[in-house]
Amino acid sequence: MWNGVIIRRRKLGMSSVRGICEASEAGIDWYRNDHPAKEGDIYIRWGCTSNIPSNRVLNTAVAIREVSDKRSFRLLLDNHELCPKTWGSLMELEDEYHGVIEPVFPLIVRRSTHHQGRNLHFCSTRMELEDVCHLYGEGGYYISKYIPKVAEYRVTFVQGRVVWVAEKTPDDPSDIAWNVARGGRFDNVRWGDWPLRAVRVSREAFLLSSLDFGAVDVMVDAEGECYVLEINSAPSQTSPYRQKCMAKAFDYIMRNENKERIPVTEARGGWKKFIHPALSDEAILI
Repeated sequence: MWNGVIIRRRKLGMSSVRGICEASEAGIDWYRNDHPAKEGDIYIRWGCTSNIPSNRVLNTAVAIREVSDKRSFRLLLDNHELCPKTWGSLMELEDEYHGVIEPVFPLIVRRSTHHQGRNLHFCSTRMELEDVCHLYGEGGYYISKYIPKVAEYRVTFVQGRVVWVAEKTPDDPSDIAWNVARGGRFDNVRWGDWPLRAVRVSREAFLLSSLDFGAVDVMVDAEGECYVLEINSAPSQTSPYRQKCMAKAFDYIMRNENKERIPVTEARGGWKKFIHPALSDEAILI
């Protein structure tokens, strides 16, 4: 059995990482990237791209940088029609609509790299849009169509299989960004109540990344359409339940000495075809 070690950086994921290690039955350890490295057979990067003493890793530095560049990854999602319609620049938007962009408003502008609901701008006029785009400069932002949402979920994957789903409940549903760091909470969703359409769309987005594990934020509009927002390579695990789910999936990798993605059948199967086998004996494997 592999010996696993999580590496995190300062001010990122301390309670999450500690909780996962405490819940692990395989004995996963952890250390901070500015401290001496601990010995392990496989290293688990918790949103950290520092050098590690092994080539065997969960989440390579390249994979983490890939999803951390929100602009580039959002444009990739847009190419696969998995997110709100997105443009990489004001020029792209104007070219598509031949300069007449007023009917497209309102629009959302976000900085190329962002977190915790910061650097989000709701623009309802051309002047507001131009001011924000000028603020961040060429290549420093992306523009997306504003989609009113009625629900938002975080769907967390390990090896391409779901380990937990939580619904975001904001303090104020009228807020544009439903970010738990700025108020609200995550409510765990029972397996039989998983929003399967959102899970499927989230998995399609996850498979576009090179990650071994990550959390997909996905929103749902009044018509039931699902739109991926981003993928987090260091998802908050403050709930003991979510920590235990993550620990079980990591333990599964340690025991089987295999981190490869687990395929999902195209046949019907509900939550059973998406769930990680470490969590349920009813998981459908092919």
